[in-house]
Formats: sequence, structure tokens, C-alpha cells
Amino acid sequence: MPAPAPERVAVAPAPEPDGAPPVPKKIPPRFAAQRKELQKFLSSLNHLGMGRQRMMFIQSMAMMLTAGLSLVDSLQTQMLEAKSKAVKGLIQGIIAAVEGGSPLWKAMDDQSLFSPYEIALVRIGEEGGNLARNMQYLAEQQEKDRALKAKVKMAMIYPAIVIVLVFVLIMGLGLFVLPNLVQVLYSLHVDLPLATRIVIGFSQLFEAHGVVMTPLLFLVLILVLLMGKYTRFRVVSQWVVFHTPGIGSLAKEATIAQFGVILGGLLRAGVPLVEALSSLAEVTHIIAYKSFYQRLLEHVNAGDSFSKSFTLLPETSRLLPVSVQQLIVTGERSGALADVLMKIADMYDKKASETAEKLPVILEPLLLIIVAGIVAGIAFAIIVPIYKVVGNIGH
Repeated sequence: MPAPAPERVAVAPAPEPDGAPPVPKKIPPRFAAQRKELQKFLSSLNHLGMGRQRMMFIQSMAMMLTAGLSLVDSLQTQMLEAKSKAVKGLIQGIIAAVEGGSPLWKAMDDQSLFSPYEIALVRIGEEGGNLARNMQYLAEQQEKDRALKAKVKMAMIYPAIVIVLVFVLIMGLGLFVLPNLVQVLYSLHVDLPLATRIVIGFSQLFEAHGVVMTPLLFLVLILVLLMGKYTRFRVVSQWVVFHTPGIGSLAKEATIAQFGVILGGLLRAGVPLVEALSSLAEVTHIIAYKSFYQRLLEHVNAGDSFSKSFTLLPETSRLLPVSVQQLIVTGERSGALADVLMKIADMYDKKASETAEKLPVILEPLLLIIVAGIVAGIAFAIIVPIYKVVGNIGH
């Protein structure tokens, strides 16, 4: 008779010794990516207002690398020339990473200051041994972008001045002129029309709370501008911009020029199409175009051509003119997509410059109509009760 098998005894795991560090829990990939994005966003807040310094850093690096300086020597020279503490800290971080064996593009990406477009060009240049050339190309594109933005800002000065003057006019009427006229209107003892009652209510509101209302309106205006730039409200603000006569045409032309510059530049530097479209979507701030680029990326990633993708995406005809679509399709078929995109960028850059020069002429009638409408509405509200009194006297 065989001997019975020995009984197995469950052995409890040995407890961790006192003072031993706890085993770290593995974070799911999705939450790890979200945490990384949050950290990059918080880090980028430290670099607000450093757009000019970023451009000067790239231009100086392009100049020194083209002249034959080594990467570390170029960075150390930048460090000596830097004046602000923020720029010194930025370059110190890049130098420390590069000397520690990190590639330049990774060191720049860790600073959360440079755009995905800039990082992609630097990475491709570094990996292909063409860093100086890509830096020079990037500096040239930045200069073109800066010139176009400067023209847009100059074109917006006139309408901005008119809008501020209208705001000041309304404040002046509400604080100084209308309160005196309200007593006259009440003394007429006639039924006041709705427009007059609205003007009186507006005047009384400013008379009672003018000291609080005036700065509050300025704060509301600033809040709306900030919301239009940094929150979901920018969908509304961008829709208004793109549907305003003159300004809408300028915004669309500038966006298409940016589309050609970024995508064409990345493809010319050797970035794969899928990665180039991904960088384009990341760097674009216009919500409608960002969504379009993301959907276009999905189709291209699935193997669709530009021709088929444009057909399947209904918003294409609204965002890209037919001529631009045809040029892109032709460039894709002929294998010269990068060159075609750069030509599109040059063409729409010139169009945007011409529109920026004509913008004051385009907006002047619209602004005059708005100012005239405000003044006419106030005059109508004041004159109608007086005419009623005069008519009663005549009868």
C-alpha cells in the first residue's frame, strides 16, 4: 500500500521588514499620459511671455551652428549672452541635459517652451546630420510668421481704436449727458416709448452705480478676451472672428499659409506624413482646423489618399479652397507634396499681407454703421417724447 502524500501547508508571505519602502503601484498608461500632459502644461506656465526669447534662441543657434560651432559651444555662448534669469534657467536646463547624453530635441522638449513643429524639425535635423540646416530653415519660417503676425496686428489697430472710442462714448453718455436729460424727459408728462425707457434705465444704472460699473465693464471685457483664448469659449470667439467681414478672410488666409508652412516644412525635412499631420494638429489653435487635421490624420493613417480623405470629410470645402485641395492632390500624385505645400504657403502669405493692408478700408464702413446706429438710437429715444409734446401743443 503506497504511503499517503504529505499534506500541503499554505505558507503566508513573509511580512516586509520595518522601514522597507512600499512597492510602487503601476499607473495605467492612460493616466500616466494625462499626468505627463498636466505636468507639461504647468511647466509651460512658467514660460508665458517668452515667445520672443524662443525665437531669438532658435535664430542664434542657427547662426552659430551654420558658422561651424559645436552644439555645446553654441549653447554656452547663448548662456553668456542671456540677460533674463528665466532664459538663463532655460538654457542651463538644455545644457545639462545635452551634456548628460540627451539629444538636443529631447532637451528642448523637456523645457515645455517649444512647439511640436519646432521639436520635430530639430529632431529630424539632429538624427539626419542636418541640424544646422534645419535650424536655419526654422529661423527663416519663424521670421516670416512674425512678419505676418505683425501685419495682422497693425491692421487690427484701427478697428481696436474705434471700438475703444465707442466704449468711451457710451460711458460718457451714461455718466454725464443722459442723467441731465432724464429729468427733462420726466417733466414732459407723456408716455415714454420703449427705447426712451431703456435709455433712462441705462442712465439711472450708471448714475447709481457708475463708480462700480465702469471698472466692472473693463474687467468683463478682459475676462471675455481671456476666455476666448484659453477656454472652450474660444469656439465662439473664433467663429465670430472667421465670420467678420475682412477679419474672417485674413484669419482664413493666415491659417492656410500656416498649414502650408508647417506641413510642407516637416515633409521637406524628412518627417513622415502621419507624424507631420500629428504635429500640425498639435500646434494649431483654431478649433475648426484642429479638428479637421485630426480627422484627416485618421484617414491618412488608415491608408486613404488626400483625394479620398477630402471627399470623405464634409468640412473640407469650407476650410480649404478647391484650388488648394487640387494642388495638394496633384502634389501627392507627383511626389512633390512638400514643394506644393510651400508654394501654397507663399501664395496665401502674400494674400494675407494684401488683405491686412486693405483691412482698414474694409472695416471702416462697418464700424461707421455701428457708431451711427448707437448715436441714432440714443437720439431717437430722446427726440420722440419731445415731438409728442410739440404735437400735443399744436393740437
